[in-house]
Amino acid sequence: MNDNGDAAFLAEVTGFLDDYEAPLSQQEGDDTARDGDALLLDSHLLIAETEALLSSLNAPSPLPTNVEPRISNPRAVEAISTRSSCRNAVKERSAINQTLGERRHEVQSAQAAKRRLEYREKVKDEWRSLQQEESALSAELLKLQRARAEAKKLQESSLALSVWRAIATRQMEGRLVAEAQHRRLETAVENRAKVIQEVGSMLHERLYGSGAALPTGNGTLEQQSTIRLEPDDTALYEDYLQDLAGIYAQTDEVFRLCGVEDTPEASFRREPKRRRDGELEFFENLDVLLIPFDYQKTCSAMWQAMTLVYRQKDRQHYEGVTDPDNTMAVKFRFQCPGEADERVEMVVRFVMRRYVEANRLVIVWRALSEGEGEYAGMHSDETGWCVVRPLDTNASDSVELPTVMQTFIRFVPMNFASGASGERNADQFTKLVVISGEEDGLEVARMMESLLLDDSHSHRK
Repeated sequence: MNDNGDAAFLAEVTGFLDDYEAPLSQQEGDDTARDGDALLLDSHLLIAETEALLSSLNAPSPLPTNVEPRISNPRAVEAISTRSSCRNAVKERSAINQTLGERRHEVQSAQAAKRRLEYREKVKDEWRSLQQEESALSAELLKLQRARAEAKKLQESSLALSVWRAIATRQMEGRLVAEAQHRRLETAVENRAKVIQEVGSMLHERLYGSGAALPTGNGTLEQQSTIRLEPDDTALYEDYLQDLAGIYAQTDEVFRLCGVEDTPEASFRREPKRRRDGELEFFENLDVLLIPFDYQKTCSAMWQAMTLVYRQKDRQHYEGVTDPDNTMAVKFRFQCPGEADERVEMVVRFVMRRYVEANRLVIVWRALSEGEGEYAGMHSDETGWCVVRPLDTNASDSVELPTVMQTFIRFVPMNFASGASGERNADQFTKLVVISGEEDGLEVARMMESLLLDDSHSHRK
């Protein structure tokens, strides 16, 4: 047992020396190489002291347990003291290293925490920047959307405003023209009354003789006209007179679209047809009549018949025409038969002009029929073309060759009344106007034939 304990103690001392030697060699470096011999001698001395110490430990008289062993050898004591000092130094160094490691770990942890804090602050700054950018972009987008909506609304309102402005401007221009014409014609209405009476008397004398009175639509006699021209009538006549030239220019195109032949073989009449162009509804009537009389005489009789207003109750001429020999503008009231033998009164504003060509007579007209009584607010805009020409232009000097008369009329009904009854009355009024137009055409043909026969009889006598 003692030998084992000594061996263990010796191994411990050797290890202590090795541990002690290592730090010295690391700290002193070049001094160790220089003092190697002295250090070897000290080592041998330490070994000898250690062996002497071990020998003293093998002594038979053991020491009491409560008495510490005394070492008499001074070198052994010094060795043990050195060993203790080394161990304490090692412990202190370990404590210092541990403290330094902990301090280093704390520093590293603090630095890592600081880096994390800086990174977190950077992320927060970027997040706040993105939030601000999002708010700015959202505000800009909202502003652009509002601006776009305002621009669209402004465009729509501008379009509607331009339409209403154009309508208002046109109405204002019409009102100014009407007022000007009213002021100009107020002084001329009375003077034209005499001319109207004279012309009516002359035409009636031509047809019925000098002793007959001028009949009215209801069979009574009336010597003085009661109808008067209004300011609106003046503006209407001016517009219609300006339109006559354009209507005359459409003559060939109108009859071409109707399909009228240049040399028809017989007379014929087409029933009025209802047509529609978009929202516009109108009626068209075509009449082709072969007349076995001289072309020149037929033209003269045709104009005389057209200038006579049929079934008139009273009438008033418009004096603003520039060519009274070939133009007529008149306002008259007449009666036409309605349903259940009732008499329907209408006021007609009529404008007509003739154009004499080399081998053709063209008469164009426009008329506005206005209902009265239960048909108040209902109107019909009428446009007509009448062409008289010889069938063979190369033999126009022969009185035996027939003449052809082509008549085309377009009626456009206009209803300003409201309600279901207004619509029913409008349909009835339109029917009455179309029938009245057909009757006027028949009356013109009958009157023209009468004039031609009278002229023929007078020449035979």
